[in-house]
Amino acid sequence: MIEFLWAFWAFAKSRVGLPIVVAGAIVFYYEGVPLGPVRYIPLLGPALSGLVDGRVDREYAAGQLNERLVWQEKQRRAEIKKAAELKSMQAQIDAATQELADRERVDAPRIADLQQRIRDQKDEDNGSKVADTSAGACKYRSGIPARVSVGIDAIGRR
Repeated sequence: MIEFLWAFWAFAKSRVGLPIVVAGAIVFYYEGVPLGPVRYIPLLGPALSGLVDGRVDREYAAGQLNERLVWQEKQRRAEIKKAAELKSMQAQIDAATQELADRERVDAPRIADLQQRIRDQKDEDNGSKVADTSAGACKYRSGIPARVSVGIDAIGRR
């Protein structure tokens, strides 16, 4: 082993070997040792990557991390914006529902009063039709009894 190191040292000091060693050191610094699929072994891969990765791999990993953080921030902001929009829409829906409920509560007595007036009017019309049977008395009523007419109205309003 020591003989190998002395031989390498002698080659590195030579006129041809020095540029090759310097070029190899530069390549090793920037590129590191290619790990290939060993990089994906759960415990061994990250440990070896930390030791023998070159500058290119470290910058690539830093860029991945940076892009992931930027993407997560954009996702977080989009979720906040969507939540605000949903809250605004829900507030509009709640306001419209409340307005409808208020209208129904206000209109319910008026509708009941109008229905009662219609029933009373139909009762009057049916009573006057029976009393007024002369040929000159022409009404634009169909002659349906009031309770049947009210029943038909109730069916039609569902």
